[in-house]
Amino acid sequence: MQSAADRRAAGSLGRRVQQIVQHPLDRPEMRTALESLATTYSYQPASAATTTTPYTQKHRDIRHEMLEHTHNIDREFVNKLAQVNSIFGELEDCVQALDQQCQHLRASINHTRSITANVATQASLLTEEQSELETRQDLAQLLLQKFVLSAKDSQTLQRQIDDEFFRVLDRLDRMRRECQGLMVGSRGESGQQGVSELLSELAQHQDQAYKHLLRWVLSQIRILNRDTPEFSMRLKQALGRLVAHEALFDSAVVEISAIRRESLHRAFITALTRGGPRGTPRPIEAHAADAQRFVGDMLAWVHQACASERELLDTLFSHSPSLQTQAQQQLLANVLEGVSRPLEIRVQQTIAELQTPSAVYRIDSLLEFYASMFASMCLPDTPFIRAVVQLAVLARDKLAQTLNALAETAIADSAHIAPTLDLPESLHLLLGALADIVHLYEGSTTMALAETEPKSTIADLVKQVLEHAYSEIRSTIMQAEGLAEYEKRMLELNVLSAVSSTLDASTYKQLDISGHVERCQQQLEAELVQLLKTKSHLPFDSIATETQENVDVLADAVNQFNQSLKTAMDLDISRLVSRLSNHMWAQEISQHAARMFTEEYAELYKQIRGIMEHGAGDLLLTPETVATLL
Repeated sequence: MQSAADRRAAGSLGRRVQQIVQHPLDRPEMRTALESLATTYSYQPASAATTTTPYTQKHRDIRHEMLEHTHNIDREFVNKLAQVNSIFGELEDCVQALDQQCQHLRASINHTRSITANVATQASLLTEEQSELETRQDLAQLLLQKFVLSAKDSQTLQRQIDDEFFRVLDRLDRMRRECQGLMVGSRGESGQQGVSELLSELAQHQDQAYKHLLRWVLSQIRILNRDTPEFSMRLKQALGRLVAHEALFDSAVVEISAIRRESLHRAFITALTRGGPRGTPRPIEAHAADAQRFVGDMLAWVHQACASERELLDTLFSHSPSLQTQAQQQLLANVLEGVSRPLEIRVQQTIAELQTPSAVYRIDSLLEFYASMFASMCLPDTPFIRAVVQLAVLARDKLAQTLNALAETAIADSAHIAPTLDLPESLHLLLGALADIVHLYEGSTTMALAETEPKSTIADLVKQVLEHAYSEIRSTIMQAEGLAEYEKRMLELNVLSAVSSTLDASTYKQLDISGHVERCQQQLEAELVQLLKTKSHLPFDSIATETQENVDVLADAVNQFNQSLKTAMDLDISRLVSRLSNHMWAQEISQHAARMFTEEYAELYKQIRGIMEHGAGDLLLTPETVATLL
């Protein structure tokens, strides 16, 4: 192949040769062209003489050389063309061989295609299955991303408790719930098995996370062992998360209960023995000589501590809305167990040293009031509440024991009654003690509590003691020797008068004092009328027939009756009831008895006047006169 420079040189040479052939040789342009050709072909003359050869000779030589050169080119072209023809022949042979091989290959392919038709069908099925498997793989990857914790999240659940920990924990809880929903909707044994494995793995991560959270909570609640503990928001959040896991939450609650119980016990002992900071307020035991103040201060301190503990627990479990009020009350009662034993010992000692019923009742009233207050803040069936209730029962038993002792003394002294029918001093002491208790009871909050709570009250105890004492004293009076029947009735009325004057019967209608008084008054009036009839010697029961002897006897009885009325000795009712302590009752009884005797005397007067018109009938006084004299 000729280069571009060779092609440009050949074109220039052609143009110059054409100028030489077509133009005369003697022209200047011709000479210049010939010289240029000579220079181009490097023509050198044989000797210096030849340089003078005319240009015509040069022209012939150049033409000859050109023809020779052209023949050489043609021969060379023919040789090359023969080589090309040989190459094309070889190429044709190769193409024919290749065509034969292609035909053979086509036949092999057709044969193979017929053989592998089933294989193609299977390959198509495998391709579809591969596509389905790829789709499942993509779904599995999505499920793993959604239901499997990453390595970073797993490390977060093992590190320090912070906001990121709670975020991952919430995500873990959500993943488990969604996985459980997926378990319900999955079909086939393989699907359920895969979901079950995911659930198992999530449950394992969750258990480890919550155990780590519990260990952190147990380390943090150590700060609660103070009088005024301060805790972080994360502790409240952690407790709120543990509520869903009952066993772990119970462990935390037990630890909190133990720590606060110990702290409250220590604070109570300090308040009892050392008092406040720098001795202000003074130690509670400094007022141990004043039983009411001592017990009241202890109960007030416990009540204030109970309110503080409840506020503390409400704040601590503010992120635990599912925690029921009953559980909080149970926890509070467990915390208050720390003060149960010290309080119980000191109150028991104080109650044992009390002697007067009013002092015992003051302690009983305090215990009953605070027992109701504590019961509204804690569960009833807890050690602390049982201890306070037992102390209240102990005080009530001590009060009943003290009152019964006074009652027994009064019953024993009622067997020795003076002729003046004065009551024994021990009975006045008993009634005075009951009056003090009733007065204190009416001015206390326990009376209001008794109206709302159907249980035994102090009024029931007062009624029980009073009824027992009255029943025994009345029995003793009825069995007393040396007293007339009307004197026994007057003594009983003196007892009832003392009771009614000491206790307000309108407040305790259940005592039925007015009924006993009315019964005794009626009995006393009947006995006084019978006594008057006996001392009058008049035949009220029957009147004898009209004989001289009977008339004389009746006349003597009338004279004796008239003499008694005039001297006002045996038939003086006012003198008979003068030993009644209640003068108003004495006046009413004497008037009623006189009227009753006068009514019966009027009947007797009619009978005597009808039988004997003279003699004894003339001496007999009229009923009006008898009523005036009586």
